[in-house]
Amino acid sequence: MGKFIRTNFGLLVIGILTIIPLLRWLFLLPLDLRFYDVNSISTSLGQLTGLAGMTLFSINLILTSRLKIFDKLYLGINNVYKRHSQIGALSFCLLLFHPLLLAVKYLQVSVHQAALFLLPGQEPAINFGIFALVLMMLLLLITFYVKLRYHYWKISHKFLVAAFILVMLHTLFITSDISRDIFLRYYILILVFIGLVAGFYRAGLSKYWNNNLSYRVIQVNRLNDQVWEIIMEPRGQKIVYEPGQFVFLRFLSPQLSSESHPFSIASSPDEANLRVIIKSLGDYTARLDNLDVGDLVSVEGPFGRFNYKRAGGKKQLWLAGGIGITPFLGMAQSLRPDDGYQVDLYYCVSTMDEAIYWEKLSQLATGNNNFRIFSWCSAQAGRISTQKIAEQSAGLAGKEVFLCGPDSFMSSLRQQLIAQGLSRQNIHGEQFKFL
Repeated sequence: MGKFIRTNFGLLVIGILTIIPLLRWLFLLPLDLRFYDVNSISTSLGQLTGLAGMTLFSINLILTSRLKIFDKLYLGINNVYKRHSQIGALSFCLLLFHPLLLAVKYLQVSVHQAALFLLPGQEPAINFGIFALVLMMLLLLITFYVKLRYHYWKISHKFLVAAFILVMLHTLFITSDISRDIFLRYYILILVFIGLVAGFYRAGLSKYWNNNLSYRVIQVNRLNDQVWEIIMEPRGQKIVYEPGQFVFLRFLSPQLSSESHPFSIASSPDEANLRVIIKSLGDYTARLDNLDVGDLVSVEGPFGRFNYKRAGGKKQLWLAGGIGITPFLGMAQSLRPDDGYQVDLYYCVSTMDEAIYWEKLSQLATGNNNFRIFSWCSAQAGRISTQKIAEQSAGLAGKEVFLCGPDSFMSSLRQQLIAQGLSRQNIHGEQFKFL
């Protein structure tokens, strides 16, 4: 039970914050006055969906702030963004059902009256809500059906703040239980205010008002046709991180767009400089060859809980797919022969030409009998399987498994591991593409 609470504590907090205003609403009037016929039931459900939707919308904007506390609550900022996506979808559905349920009482008069209720009219407070829903639907259509470059997608996502403002105006000016009850009014006001600050902060203010550290690019090394190694030195304070964590980098170069991107840290914490290894996977990373020595970098972080020291057991399997080797590089350099860890690292690539840092890993394995490395070339041997891993590493039972690589790589191995009886609690994944 304790482990379940620790794993899901962030979700429990969201659930409690959402339930509080709903419980307050339920006790404002006797339930037999809320739910006595079709009209009252649909109206009450409409009010509840609106209240829950507004609460979750506020929480969702707060989650985008990348506060360090969220990294701990959700066991990694990548999990925060997963929750952000899920809560955003739920919030939209609730806000969509809000006017539809309220329109039921007009539907009993005529379809025409129900349609008029859902269209802009004389009441500004209602119009705010309608415009907010239309804007949210447009943004969702763009997200799911229009293939935008990341830079333009980020810009479109910022319009969610505009939708939030419209929802806020609708909530605060419409005559409702929120306007009549002081507890509900201030509860929603506080959530809305925090959500608004977080929304504006992430939409643009974070560039000017933050605790980011300043670094300077000192080397840009092309490791192969698609992979770059970027080494940066601190201009002042040095970032403190654990091996396996990642940072958000914003390269202050006229050749690159100004948004920040997440990259795993490839250096070890005891190195003076910060090193990342980046593969060309999109329009932004494809332009990294324009980066020059001397360019400044804004570093935000560190984030993530992907660290071998956080796992319960010391017998571990590290499974890396392609560029997913990056977090394991810093972890491998942090291993010591006498620290009790027994680690087998499987480096899965198409061909050995893609196996960056293989020589460095080989040197580390030579100096540590408890650290073994295996290469797996899918072009020759096909996709790796947990059966093959178990044969090489004396079984899977009781071992902690760390996964990092493309989604298909991680999903396939995770399913195989679970099918072979490994507990989900023993499987730790780092998705390097979650935004």
